[in-house]
Amino acid sequence: MPLVVEMKVLRLICCAGLVACSSARAQLTLLDGIAAIVNDAVVTFQEVRNYVEPSLVVLRNTYGNQPEVFEQRRIDAFARGLEDLVEKQLILDDFKAQGGAIPDSIIEDEIKGIIRKRYGDQATLTKSLQVQGKTRESLRQEIRQEIVVGYLRQKNISQAVLISPAKIEDYYATNLAQYKQADQVKMRVIVLNCSPGTVEEVHLRAQEILAKIADGALFPEMASVYSEGSQARQQGDWGWVESSKKNGLSEIAFGLKPGEFSSVIGKAQVSSDSYWVYQYDKTGNLSRGRRYSGRDELVEEKRFDPGAAPPVPPQEFYLIKVDEKRPARTLSLDEARDDIERTLISLERNRLQKRWVERLKAKSFVTTY
Repeated sequence: MPLVVEMKVLRLICCAGLVACSSARAQLTLLDGIAAIVNDAVVTFQEVRNYVEPSLVVLRNTYGNQPEVFEQRRIDAFARGLEDLVEKQLILDDFKAQGGAIPDSIIEDEIKGIIRKRYGDQATLTKSLQVQGKTRESLRQEIRQEIVVGYLRQKNISQAVLISPAKIEDYYATNLAQYKQADQVKMRVIVLNCSPGTVEEVHLRAQEILAKIADGALFPEMASVYSEGSQARQQGDWGWVESSKKNGLSEIAFGLKPGEFSSVIGKAQVSSDSYWVYQYDKTGNLSRGRRYSGRDELVEEKRFDPGAAPPVPPQEFYLIKVDEKRPARTLSLDEARDDIERTLISLERNRLQKRWVERLKAKSFVTTY
């Protein structure tokens, strides 16, 4: 009998003996604690939970009000996490079987780099490790494993992948719908933030900026000077926005012509599922309001008499200018070529990685619970 098969049979016998000799409670504890066995290593459910927790945070924020959807996505994330950890252990075992070793100096250099980038100094690192229930030695082990996995992946699947022009053309023809673009608008935005006590003051400032632009001041320069948005350094450039993805603000932009700018706009977040967008006239009076759902669907529209107050005070004021517009179109093959090549390279690397991992599994003992 081949040695690998003998080892697998021996492990199965040992596992069977362990279960037979354990009490019912111990069996439940074992099944609850072990997610997978990879050769001589154990992957616990807690390790999988820790691994997928960042993904679960995103899922909770996205599907918190859809419990059935969240539960299915949680199960899928757990399955992918378990698969990732099993794959990681297979790679580590393969490295060990090859007699691989990493000099301590390389690991120390990585730790120093992590301290500089993530923590700043040794004291902050020590406190953070204590909060996470880790030690410097466990950090060293994690870094060593990351280096090993990265090295072997690069060696086995990151070699140069060549995609022929014919494959690119075939992919373009087969997936033409992916390269259809809806109407687009290129917009610049000035953002002014306010708090409950400063709404009138910030609104007045927005009207003054609008007056300067109307008198000939350049919108990009005004955005650089006055905008409090994250794109201020880019002169308020929000790039291209598709009509299929527009929201309450870009909806206004689609109503403008290239070179035109809006009047003052206010936005009030009612809740995570609802927000108002207000439009003011040239004199600063509230003229119209639209309430949108959290999915940017129009829910309600109101017109206001001069001097009327908004239903909910704005937390932000905006000025929008449209630089360019594009009608709906389909990207040409030349325009889509680079994107297609990146996609095909990624697909090919995924195929190579799957084939490599299957080879590792074929010569290993792997069981999941």
